[in-house]
Amino acid sequence: MVALEARLNASEGMVEKLRRENADRPKVAFSAGLTNDGHVGPFNSITTLVYRRVITNIGKAYNPNTGVFTAPVRGLYYIRFTAMGLKGPQSIGAYIYHNDKSVMFNHQNNDNGRNRFLSNALTLELEAGDVVYMRLPVNQELYDEKSSNYSTFSGFLLFPM
Repeated sequence: MVALEARLNASEGMVEKLRRENADRPKVAFSAGLTNDGHVGPFNSITTLVYRRVITNIGKAYNPNTGVFTAPVRGLYYIRFTAMGLKGPQSIGAYIYHNDKSVMFNHQNNDNGRNRFLSNALTLELEAGDVVYMRLPVNQELYDEKSSNYSTFSGFLLFPM
């Protein structure tokens, strides 16, 4: 019986230690919809996309006024986007930028009057203060509406490093 009590006490101590470690870990997650207004673009120059409709912003690292996510801690982050284009003549496309460098580009041409969709994701090793944001290519457009969240930008910290 004494041995069981010792094991129980040790297990309870380990659980408490894990709770403290988890409480101390940074919590970072964001998700935002592009617009309530329908079409964004086309523009004559590459344009930073500002996802104004915040769905989640744990840690307040995403800025809905600029469209920029700023890593609060060094770590591995998962970043993803979805994009929609309504029927029409315009192609759709999106870049993901890390600091001033494009790290991903996706594109879909006009599809004979059908709606078009893009979605992709990547993991990035970010330093505290690094920024990640989306950009719209020249002469392309996206579509979104409040009730559907067709075009979103999201990310979260997998683990600090």
